[in-house]
Amino acid sequence: MQENSETNTTRRDVLKRAATAGVVGLGGTALASGTAAAKPAVDWEPADSSNFTAADRGAGKIDWIVIHTVQGSASSAVNWFQNPDANVSAHYTVSEGGHKYQSVSDINIAWHAGGSNYNTYSVGIEHGGYVSETYEDAQYRASAKLTSWLCDQYGVPKQHPSSVPYDAKNPANGGVIAHSQVPESTHTDPGANWDWGYYMDLVRSY
Repeated sequence: MQENSETNTTRRDVLKRAATAGVVGLGGTALASGTAAAKPAVDWEPADSSNFTAADRGAGKIDWIVIHTVQGSASSAVNWFQNPDANVSAHYTVSEGGHKYQSVSDINIAWHAGGSNYNTYSVGIEHGGYVSETYEDAQYRASAKLTSWLCDQYGVPKQHPSSVPYDAKNPANGGVIAHSQVPESTHTDPGANWDWGYYMDLVRSY
């Protein structure tokens, strides 16, 4: 059941204040004081420092989760982020089988979205595979569990808005979006084969 917008806004504000007052945990993630949820297990495979912007983000600066597709394997993406000439990175990468990697701390700004200022206010999750192919259930579930945790941690609404504002700093419809939805993006991922209804149902279930 979907909460009304006023309830969502109030809950989101409370979560953001709580997380902002929390501490920073392993991997640079902000931990809300007294939070019970454990972060899903990830392998730390740091991107080269030339491929992201060091920052000190917390719940007040993360309003979006951006879903990507690698157009290749998850391991190839992780390796590319470690190349100092790549000029690109994502916070997380999820393989077809559900294995999860983290390449950039949540507090830092990964270079994954392009367009407008969405990098600054988002967390990016890459997915191994191709937009022309279907996605594995294990990948959906592993990604959704991670996204659900990120939403809870940073007060991001568990919704998939059909449109987004040009300015990411004004999160009128904050939530979980496709790379293709980012203003000025020329990308099409994760594409028509990504089942948003199923994915968001999973996100809300965790």
